[in-house]
Amino acid sequence: MKTIYYNKFDELDEFNNLNVINAFEKIEEIISLNLENRGMDKIKLEGQLKSCVISLNTSDTVVIVTGFAIKSAKIGETDGPPGALALAYALENLNKKVIIVTDKYSEVFLRDGVKILNLNSEIYIFEENKENEQASEIIKKYRPNHIIGIERPGRSVDNKCYSMNGDDITLFCSNTDLLFIKARDNNIPTSAIGDGGNEVGMGKVRELVSKYVNKGNLICAEVETDNLLIAGVSNWGAYGICAALSIINNDMVMYDEETYEEISNEMLKKGAVDGCSKKNEATVDGLSYEQNLKVFLKLRLLSQMNFKSLVV
Repeated sequence: MKTIYYNKFDELDEFNNLNVINAFEKIEEIISLNLENRGMDKIKLEGQLKSCVISLNTSDTVVIVTGFAIKSAKIGETDGPPGALALAYALENLNKKVIIVTDKYSEVFLRDGVKILNLNSEIYIFEENKENEQASEIIKKYRPNHIIGIERPGRSVDNKCYSMNGDDITLFCSNTDLLFIKARDNNIPTSAIGDGGNEVGMGKVRELVSKYVNKGNLICAEVETDNLLIAGVSNWGAYGICAALSIINNDMVMYDEETYEEISNEMLKKGAVDGCSKKNEATVDGLSYEQNLKVFLKLRLLSQMNFKSLVV
């Protein structure tokens, strides 16, 4: 994979005159690229990034839920785990405890990523037929202050999980919805990042997903979260949160381009597939490695700028 040297000077003038509030708006603009491909551009939410980031920033323990299995490949996709690892890295650099919840289809990507990043994050594997007990255990054992899903399938109104094309993938999706339901029952703030309507958290905008997204009435996830970030690629939403955390803490908590490339390469070696093409290739949701990296680097550059105010 060829390293790309991003011409940051193209963005400097655009970023220099921003204050923190405008910077958050710019992050939301960047992560919203590509939404029109699935009709998600019609769904408008305000203040979700700010609310999510403030809650994460004041948390001591955060649970990150990720991993989206591809039925034909019987392994996880390239969207989700990279964003989860980036967020875990950012949170640990802010001295927070992180637990990453996933399933057997994405486990290897996350374990490898934790090693690459030298994280202390614990990996917790959600298993079929043990979900209710495991959800309760996570709440009781770790006492999280925030739970966030990143490209994690959620169950539709018929209690099944679906691919973007409406294929039933329930057998490949341990029911992590229960963790978000128990979080609500225990007054634990929740967030989610999704890009297609079939991810946990999308219950917040169910009517809009049903109206604008292909097969939205069938695939839309039923569980809603307190905060919902809709991104062109779910990884981008996670990178956007990392950029925002860097800004409000005046501390770079995003890893660099070389680390980004190392994680991408390792996932490919372990068989990760693109969720759209279903192929083991260096793309995410049908977008090239170069396109995804450019978004990451643009957000990283934004997170490095000096802003006029740190009041959010």
